[in-house]
Amino acid sequence: MRSLTLFLAVLALALGALATPALAGGWAVTTFDDMPGQFVSGQEYTLGYTIRQHGATPINVDKTEILAVATSGRTLAFPGKSQGNVGHYIASVFFPAGGTYTWQVTQGAFAPQDLGKITILAEAGTTSDKAAAADKTAADKAAAVEKAAIASKAIAADKAAVPNNITAPATAPGTQSSDPVSSLLPFAAAAAAAMSIWRLVTMLRATRRLRATA
Repeated sequence: MRSLTLFLAVLALALGALATPALAGGWAVTTFDDMPGQFVSGQEYTLGYTIRQHGATPINVDKTEILAVATSGRTLAFPGKSQGNVGHYIASVFFPAGGTYTWQVTQGAFAPQDLGKITILAEAGTTSDKAAAADKTAADKAAAVEKAAIASKAIAADKAAVPNNITAPATAPGTQSSDPVSSLLPFAAAAAAAMSIWRLVTMLRATRRLRATA
């Protein structure tokens, strides 16, 4: 009976030695170096933090990361990397979309530290903004097509209002004919008149010569 009791006591001590620090009474607190005034989606932030056992002594842990859970249930994990002093880590945090998240820091074998809720602002030019811009572009194109259709209808109406049996005169009033023969008639008349005058002058000269020799 004593042997069984002694065995159970040794077994209990062994299990207690294998228990995690959290179960054995150990606990830790994470404090951040600095925290941005606000987080914007699409931007990367480097957060530095220190894990302290019992809130006082910095301690290195096997694994630490920042976990953020969106309202949709999607979980984002940002692993911490040891940097500088004992217990100090840095993690690069990136939120792909705006919204409300719950987040926490895991602290190795210690219980994770809950950080509550955080609101991430939507970055300008994200999916919602691009969709609005695309809608505006489509509306502008539709308006341009409608204006072009109205203009085409107006032109067609103007053409339909003009009678088809009206023909333009061959030569506009007050304009000179383009017939080359007609344009040469004045010059021909002037040449004929000059020829007649020359003949008359020649005959007068011949008459004077005859009188002078008689």
